[in-house]
Amino acid sequence: MKYLLPALLLSLSSAQALASTDAQAFSQLSPQAALEQSHQWHHTGKATVRVMPDAIHAEFADGSKATVPVKDEFLLSIAPFEKVTHGCTFHVPTGCQGEMVSKSMMVKITDTQSNEIIQSGMVKTQKDGFIDFWMPKNGNYQFTFTYQGKTATEVLSTEGNSRTCITTMQLI
Repeated sequence: MKYLLPALLLSLSSAQALASTDAQAFSQLSPQAALEQSHQWHHTGKATVRVMPDAIHAEFADGSKATVPVKDEFLLSIAPFEKVTHGCTFHVPTGCQGEMVSKSMMVKITDTQSNEIIQSGMVKTQKDGFIDFWMPKNGNYQFTFTYQGKTATEVLSTEGNSRTCITTMQLI
């Protein structure tokens, strides 16, 4: 019995050290890698990750925290939907869930200032129902999604404190 308490304390401190190691490892990732890691933690409870315009913030189950700065790009995480959506401003890749999971659709992205087509082609929603786009900061882009004859179009901003979670694009 006298060895049980030290063993328990050792296992707890090992778990805390592992979690702080997770936070430290996360803080060393690129923004794109941090987002990808966040997707692996979707609905696991391991961490809560929030994507802000200038950084990706993670808080782990043990309370440790990590931040990954986002400098030259801006994440627009978009969940096109037909019937069900949720209100959101800043994307939480560990918790946000879109309606359309693993659906292929057409996207056309146009820079509203130059009228240049940035991207045009097929994309597929992830297991969380979102599609992630890393865009240049300080721009406005028209996104048009087409799925089974239905279309959603919206101009999205990557300026200042703009939304990173786009849940307003209903396919009609």
